Amino acid sequence: MDKTYPVIDRQTIAMRWGDMDAVGHLNNTYYFRYLEQIRINWLESMGHGINPDAIGPVLASTSCTFRRELTYPATVEITIELEKLGRSSLKLRHHFYKQGDSATVYASADVTLVWVDYQAGQSVAIPDDIRAAIESAAAGQPA
Repeated sequence: MDKTYPVIDRQTIAMRWGDMDAVGHLNNTYYFRYLEQIRINWLESMGHGINPDAIGPVLASTSCTFRRELTYPATVEITIELEKLGRSSLKLRHHFYKQGDSATVYASADVTLVWVDYQAGQSVAIPDDIRAAIESAAAGQPA
């Protein structure tokens, strides 16, 4: 079993019929699309949507381990867990569950984000308000 990390958020995505592949389960590319969408939602919930004229995260690495097939119809519940909070980088762990089946991990994923100045193309420190929100959530306290 995976090492456990503090859950800092949990989001759901309704699986669409067209998200399945030819053999009738969630296409492997959609796991990454779902991760992208929950990251965008999470950042926007903290007031930090993606703005190409400012600073924000870029994806440095990602991986996914597929454990069980997700099939339509399903609402997929995905955790955002804090693995490591660095100066300019953030390593997250994710678990995919089918809503109503919180005992079965359908997939697990790792994501590393690096905050950059999009115009300069250089890494920058994670903004203090994001850092504080992450630390509060990891400690189980409201931001």
